[in-house]
Amino acid sequence: MKIILIGSPGSGKSTLAREIEKLAQIPILHLDKLWHTTDYSDKAIDWFIKEQEKFMDENESWVIDGNYFNSTIEKRLSYDDVVVVVIQIPRYKRIYRILKRSVKRRFSKENRPDMASNFSEKFDKEYLDFLKIAWTYDEKVAQRMIDYEIKNPIIIKNQRDKENFLNMISQ
Repeated sequence: MKIILIGSPGSGKSTLAREIEKLAQIPILHLDKLWHTTDYSDKAIDWFIKEQEKFMDENESWVIDGNYFNSTIEKRLSYDDVVVVVIQIPRYKRIYRILKRSVKRRFSKENRPDMASNFSEKFDKEYLDFLKIAWTYDEKVAQRMIDYEIKNPIIIKNQRDKENFLNMISQ
Protein backbone atom coordinates (compact mmCIF):
# COMPACT_ATOMS: atom_id res chain seq x y z
CA MET A 1 0.00 0.00 0.00
CA LYS A 2 1.23 3.46 -0.89
CA ILE A 3 -0.28 6.37 1.00
CA ILE A 4 0.09 10.09 0.35
CA LEU A 5 -0.97 12.31 3.25
CA ILE A 6 -1.97 15.79 2.18
CA GLY A 7 -3.15 18.54 4.47
CA SER A 8 -2.48 21.93 5.91
CA PRO A 9 0.26 22.52 8.44
CA GLY A 10 -1.24 21.54 11.79
CA SER A 11 -3.81 19.19 10.26
CA GLY A 12 -2.33 16.05 11.79
CA LYS A 13 -0.52 14.49 8.82
CA SER A 14 2.55 13.48 10.80
CA THR A 15 0.53 12.10 13.69
CA LEU A 16 -1.56 10.02 11.28
CA ALA A 17 1.61 8.84 9.50
CA ARG A 18 3.05 7.55 12.78
CA GLU A 19 -0.23 5.78 13.58
CA ILE A 20 -0.20 4.11 10.15
CA GLU A 21 3.43 3.07 10.61
CA LYS A 22 2.67 1.52 13.98
CA LEU A 23 -0.51 -0.20 12.80
CA ALA A 24 0.60 -1.48 9.39
CA GLN A 25 4.41 -1.49 9.69
CA ILE A 26 4.73 0.77 6.65
CA PRO A 27 7.81 3.02 6.41
CA ILE A 28 7.25 6.80 6.50
CA LEU A 29 8.99 9.60 4.70
CA HIS A 30 8.36 12.92 6.45
CA LEU A 31 8.98 15.50 3.72
CA ASP A 32 9.45 18.35 6.21
CA LYS A 33 12.18 16.39 7.98
CA LEU A 34 13.94 15.80 4.68
CA TRP A 35 13.54 19.33 3.28
CA HIS A 36 14.60 21.16 6.42
CA THR A 37 17.96 19.37 6.48
CA THR A 38 18.92 21.33 3.36
CA ASP A 39 20.10 24.84 2.63
CA TYR A 40 17.02 25.36 0.36
CA SER A 41 19.20 25.92 -2.73
CA ASP A 42 18.57 24.65 -6.27
CA LYS A 43 21.03 21.85 -5.55
CA ALA A 44 19.01 21.01 -2.44
CA ILE A 45 15.82 20.79 -4.51
CA ASP A 46 17.46 18.23 -6.79
CA TRP A 47 18.66 16.23 -3.77
CA PHE A 48 15.20 16.46 -2.17
CA ILE A 49 13.55 15.03 -5.28
CA LYS A 50 16.13 12.25 -5.64
CA GLU A 51 15.72 11.21 -2.00
CA GLN A 52 11.95 10.98 -2.42
CA GLU A 53 12.31 8.93 -5.59
CA LYS A 54 14.83 6.65 -3.89
CA PHE A 55 12.45 6.09 -0.97
CA MET A 56 9.56 5.23 -3.30
CA ASP A 57 11.73 2.93 -5.43
CA GLU A 58 13.21 1.09 -2.44
CA ASN A 59 9.94 0.42 -0.61
CA GLU A 60 7.03 -1.63 -1.88
CA SER A 61 4.71 0.07 0.61
CA TRP A 62 5.15 3.55 2.02
CA VAL A 63 3.57 6.59 3.61
CA ILE A 64 4.65 10.02 2.44
CA ASP A 65 3.77 12.76 4.90
CA GLY A 66 3.67 16.18 3.31
CA ASN A 67 2.53 18.21 0.39
CA TYR A 68 5.43 19.65 -1.62
CA PHE A 69 3.39 19.64 -4.81
CA ASN A 70 6.31 21.09 -6.75
CA SER A 71 8.61 18.14 -6.13
CA THR A 72 7.46 14.57 -6.81
CA ILE A 73 3.68 14.70 -6.73
CA GLU A 74 3.41 13.33 -10.28
CA LYS A 75 5.49 10.28 -9.40
CA ARG A 76 3.67 9.79 -6.09
CA LEU A 77 0.35 9.81 -7.93
CA SER A 78 1.54 7.54 -10.75
CA TYR A 79 1.25 4.30 -8.78
CA ASP A 80 -1.87 2.22 -9.37
CA ASP A 81 -2.18 1.32 -5.70
CA VAL A 82 -1.68 4.81 -4.27
CA VAL A 83 -4.19 6.06 -1.73
CA VAL A 84 -4.48 9.84 -1.38
CA VAL A 85 -5.63 10.97 2.04
CA VAL A 86 -6.60 14.61 2.44
CA ILE A 87 -6.94 15.87 5.99
CA GLN A 88 -9.36 18.78 6.23
CA ILE A 89 -9.87 20.20 9.68
CA PRO A 90 -11.16 23.65 10.62
CA ARG A 91 -8.76 26.57 10.26
CA TYR A 92 -8.95 27.59 13.89
CA LYS A 93 -7.94 24.08 14.95
CA ARG A 94 -4.94 24.07 12.59
CA ILE A 95 -3.71 27.44 13.83
CA TYR A 96 -4.21 26.37 17.45
CA ARG A 97 -2.20 23.18 16.88
CA ILE A 98 0.62 25.05 15.16
CA LEU A 99 0.85 27.63 17.95
CA LYS A 100 0.63 24.92 20.62
CA ARG A 101 3.45 22.82 19.14
CA SER A 102 5.59 25.91 18.57
CA VAL A 103 5.24 27.05 22.18
CA LYS A 104 5.77 23.51 23.44
CA ARG A 105 8.94 23.15 21.37
CA ARG A 106 10.17 26.54 22.49
CA PHE A 107 9.97 25.61 26.17
CA SER A 108 10.83 21.91 26.02
CA LYS A 109 13.58 22.24 23.39
CA GLU A 110 12.46 18.83 22.14
CA ASN A 111 12.47 18.24 18.45
CA ARG A 112 9.43 16.88 16.66
CA PRO A 113 10.05 13.38 15.27
CA ASP A 114 8.82 14.55 11.87
CA MET A 115 11.14 17.58 11.70
CA ALA A 116 14.85 17.93 10.98
CA SER A 117 16.94 18.19 14.13
CA ASN A 118 18.65 21.35 12.87
CA PHE A 119 15.35 23.14 12.20
CA SER A 120 14.90 26.25 14.29
CA GLU A 121 11.51 27.89 14.45
CA LYS A 122 11.43 31.62 15.11
CA PHE A 123 8.46 33.83 15.80
CA ASP A 124 9.11 36.26 12.95
CA LYS A 125 7.66 37.34 9.59
CA GLU A 126 8.44 33.93 8.11
CA TYR A 127 6.43 32.31 10.91
CA LEU A 128 3.50 34.64 10.21
CA ASP A 129 3.72 33.70 6.53
CA PHE A 130 3.61 30.04 7.58
CA LEU A 131 0.45 30.70 9.62
CA LYS A 132 -1.05 32.41 6.57
CA ILE A 133 -0.33 29.28 4.50
CA ALA A 134 -2.16 27.21 7.09
CA TRP A 135 -5.08 29.65 7.07
CA THR A 136 -5.47 29.75 3.26
CA TYR A 137 -4.57 26.13 2.61
CA ASP A 138 -8.04 24.82 1.71
CA GLU A 139 -8.41 26.98 -1.39
CA LYS A 140 -4.92 26.12 -2.62
CA VAL A 141 -5.19 22.36 -2.16
CA ALA A 142 -8.59 22.25 -3.83
CA GLN A 143 -7.04 23.83 -6.93
CA ARG A 144 -4.03 21.49 -6.79
CA MET A 145 -6.30 18.46 -6.64
CA ILE A 146 -8.01 19.70 -9.79
CA ASP A 147 -4.66 20.48 -11.45
CA TYR A 148 -3.31 17.00 -10.73
CA GLU A 149 -6.63 15.26 -11.38
CA ILE A 150 -6.71 13.61 -7.97
CA LYS A 151 -9.87 11.58 -8.02
CA ASN A 152 -11.58 9.92 -5.07
CA PRO A 153 -9.27 10.95 -2.27
CA ILE A 154 -10.09 9.77 1.21
CA ILE A 155 -11.16 12.86 3.12
CA ILE A 156 -10.58 12.95 6.86
CA LYS A 157 -12.50 15.72 8.61
CA ASN A 158 -12.77 14.37 12.15
CA GLN A 159 -11.73 11.64 14.57
CA ARG A 160 -14.40 9.23 13.31
CA ASP A 161 -13.14 9.57 9.72
CA LYS A 162 -9.60 8.96 10.95
CA GLU A 163 -10.61 5.84 12.90
CA ASN A 164 -12.53 4.51 9.88
CA PHE A 165 -9.46 4.98 7.69
CA LEU A 166 -7.17 3.27 10.20
CA ASN A 167 -9.64 0.37 10.47
CA MET A 168 -9.69 0.09 6.68
CA ILE A 169 -5.92 -0.20 6.34
CA SER A 170 -5.60 -2.65 9.23
CA GLN A 171 -7.74 -5.25 7.44
